[in-house]
Amino acid sequence: MQHVVLIEKLTAVIANKYEAVRVMAKEARRINSLLIRGAQGEVDEKPTMMALKRVLDSKVRFDYAEPERARPDFDEDAE
Repeated sequence: MQHVVLIEKLTAVIANKYEAVRVMAKEARRINSLLIRGAQGEVDEKPTMMALKRVLDSKVRFDYAEPERARPDFDEDAE
C-alpha cells in the first residue's frame, strides 16, 4: 500500500521541510526502539509511516534550541 503525502500538508505543521524530515526521523527512531523492546506490541506499519502520521497529526512536540552565543574571553590583565 502506497501513501502520498503532499508537502503542503507537512509544511502546515512544520514550516521548514528539512526540519520536518529531521523531526520525523527522530520520532521513527524512538518508535523503532519501542518496537524492539516490545513496548508497542504487534504493529502493521513501519516506524517511518507511524512517525509521519504522528507529525501530521501534531502529536510530536519539538523546539528549537537556542544557540549558545560565543563570548570572547578577554584577559584584562594581559596589557
